[in-house]
Amino acid sequence: MESGENNMGSNDGPNSKANLAARQRLRWTDELHEQFVEAVTQLGGPDRATPKGVLRIMGTPGLTIYHVKSHLQKYRLAKYIPDSSADGNKADNKDPGDSLAGLDGSSGMQISEALKLQMEVQKRLHEQLEVQRQLQLRIEAQGKYLKKIIEE
Repeated sequence: MESGENNMGSNDGPNSKANLAARQRLRWTDELHEQFVEAVTQLGGPDRATPKGVLRIMGTPGLTIYHVKSHLQKYRLAKYIPDSSADGNKADNKDPGDSLAGLDGSSGMQISEALKLQMEVQKRLHEQLEVQRQLQLRIEAQGKYLKKIIEE
């Protein structure tokens, strides 16, 4: 596992070592990524795997939950990115993790956030439609009831 320090200014406080460990950038080597993929597979795939579970199975010293969270998020996103190779040839059995190199941290986070927001909006719209349908049924029942009363 290769890591580089991310010095954002000196911090001589009591938690400076803990803060530095949390901010260290991790280079995902092929070997480390293979361990990650194996752990994700053991947990039932990228949609069922949790960062805590992956971290526990990998058991790699120096690897934090933040590293795993970020990598799992990018790994999940890589499934939704279409193959756009310049020569038009598609690689067979392409691993979603191979597309991770093309995602920088901020654009990957933006895509992830956009997908989450879109799913949340769709969920709310579905709930609103269901409420409208229930209200429409009640209005119709109320209309029939009033019509019956007027006829009597």
